[in-house]
Amino acid sequence: MLSTELDRRNHQAATHNLLFNLLLTVVKLVAGVMGRSEALIADGVHSGADVLSSIAVVIGLAGAGRPPDAGHHYGHAKAEAISQNVVAVLLLLAGMEVANTAISGIARASSKPSWLALAVALAAMLPKAFMAISQRRLARRTGSHAVLAASVDNRVDAASSLIAASGILASRMGFVSGDSIAALVVALLVMWGGVEVFRTAANDLMDPAADNATEASIHSVAAAVQGVRSVSSLRTRVNGAGVLVDLEVEVDRDLSLVAAHDIAHAVEDAVTQLERVRGATVHVNPAREDEKL
Repeated sequence: MLSTELDRRNHQAATHNLLFNLLLTVVKLVAGVMGRSEALIADGVHSGADVLSSIAVVIGLAGAGRPPDAGHHYGHAKAEAISQNVVAVLLLLAGMEVANTAISGIARASSKPSWLALAVALAAMLPKAFMAISQRRLARRTGSHAVLAASVDNRVDAASSLIAASGILASRMGFVSGDSIAALVVALLVMWGGVEVFRTAANDLMDPAADNATEASIHSVAAAVQGVRSVSSLRTRVNGAGVLVDLEVEVDRDLSLVAAHDIAHAVEDAVTQLERVRGATVHVNPAREDEKL
């Protein structure tokens, strides 16, 4: 079960991406075969890999949204990184297959692609560019690396459609190998996208710190809690789309244990109200003598 509104938005975006990629795959492959365009067929193979990638992302987000259990005290957010790795492998494999076909096409005489192939390549470019921009904005807000991976994938797909269209146009204007060369460039773009997604997934598995803006918000909220003299230590780690926080705050050294404990709870409650924060551990330290009011 998805636990937050942000999780719901991520899942919804991934589902829409899946359905649109499925439609594009069919249209590109059919138009590529009918229009005799290797570049558009390569673009269709890329979209087919996107379908499998989108399925992996949907499954990863669903898994990441599961609550903590006895075997996973910090939840299942790393499922997003696993789905990203699946996306990366699929993109690399698809890119290598398309590259092999394109290289073979360059070596032999190719048929001139039709205007249908050119029209489909151009038509596919704009919605993909729009999806890449909207998903990147969503990923920045929610912190979802799976949605960010889908954004990178859509950006590469929009570029590959443009390159396919350029190759088709070049072939129609008399440059016989233009279509196959465009297919090879598309293949290289697909593989580059796979490397980028894998790099992001690897970083996510290494528990990176949250961005500066998120850490500044956490520090500000904690310092504003009544009874907190200062925030002496702040550590964060990104866990899927969420952030886990370790805080040390200083309080008046003459406070009772109960009062200090209540302040720690107030800090925890305040910090976990922030949009991306999924958990916080707060340690209380006595303020130094020279800071005593």
